[in-house]
Amino acid sequence: MTEQRELRPLKRSIPPDLQERVEDIKIKVSRTADIGPPDELDERKRRWLIVGICLHTIISPVLRTYVVPVVTKLCYSLTSRNNIHKQTDLSYLKRYAPTNTILNYQAINSNKTKRNKAQYDYRVRSVVDFSRLFLQTHMAHFTAFDDSCDSSALLGIIVNIDRFPKDVQYDAEQIRSTIRNPWAHCDFSEWDAVKYADSFQLMGKLVKHLCLSSREENRILGELNRWATNGHCFLKGTVLGLEMVDEIRQQTHVLSEYMQTLCTEADNHFIKVQKELRGFENDLLEGIRKLENRTEKHDEEIDKFSLLATSVSIEMENLKAEVKRQEEDHIPKNIREQHNKLIMEWEDDAATFF
Repeated sequence: MTEQRELRPLKRSIPPDLQERVEDIKIKVSRTADIGPPDELDERKRRWLIVGICLHTIISPVLRTYVVPVVTKLCYSLTSRNNIHKQTDLSYLKRYAPTNTILNYQAINSNKTKRNKAQYDYRVRSVVDFSRLFLQTHMAHFTAFDDSCDSSALLGIIVNIDRFPKDVQYDAEQIRSTIRNPWAHCDFSEWDAVKYADSFQLMGKLVKHLCLSSREENRILGELNRWATNGHCFLKGTVLGLEMVDEIRQQTHVLSEYMQTLCTEADNHFIKVQKELRGFENDLLEGIRKLENRTEKHDEEIDKFSLLATSVSIEMENLKAEVKRQEEDHIPKNIREQHNKLIMEWEDDAATFF
């Protein structure tokens, strides 16, 4: 007669020591993943920064493309009708009649450096020069419709030239007066949650009124939404990946470099803006260094976690083998069913960890 083997009880859950190790690693991984921006960055400053980046990197490029053909057509019209390319101090177009705008010739041909208007060079040689006539001198620093032509200049051109649709002009004036100008004055107290939300709403409204192709409109609105969403994480100090932090840092650097070109002794606002942007960039660089260090530790913990998962898998296979062996030894059906039930519960417990 075959000797009956002693039944060994099956363990229902993950061994306590293994469970403790899994929990410890889960906590470490969670803490490592929960990485936000540097805590010292004030929320209002962060809102100011995100909106400034969107104005410079999203709104300005699309407005440059939008403005050029309209201004070009008007420039050629006045060149043909009024010979603005041949003007002298004795005969030049003083006002743009449709809007009664006084044209600012100080903004072209280095006239700002000349002693009086009699010495001005009134010849309008390019579309860029023509567009500068509609702006205040401190806004007309650009030499082409490129990165030097910022949102302030572009919005001013749209507002001051009647050839643009009324709804676009209205949106441009709203953005200039409620977003761009307050941004340049660098008063952080203004940048509460309501102003932040309104800024994105206004920028989106303007984009929709530009009558772009559906594909281009969706692309730009998608970019605005991405910055609004990631900006919200940036504001709250919640999970923000290394890639996004670095993108904010890069765009802050671009904006800072641009503001540096505007800084003169007379431009106190620009100097303050540039100083704040430099501070942001330094803080973000420090945040990136911390992220990189924590990412290395995160990878190490993940490796340990993988080894534990393998260990648990091996124990599970051993447990299944034990049940199979018991079946082969003609263990009663009710005992086998109990063991199978325990294995299923054990697997469910393991799933909560992995």
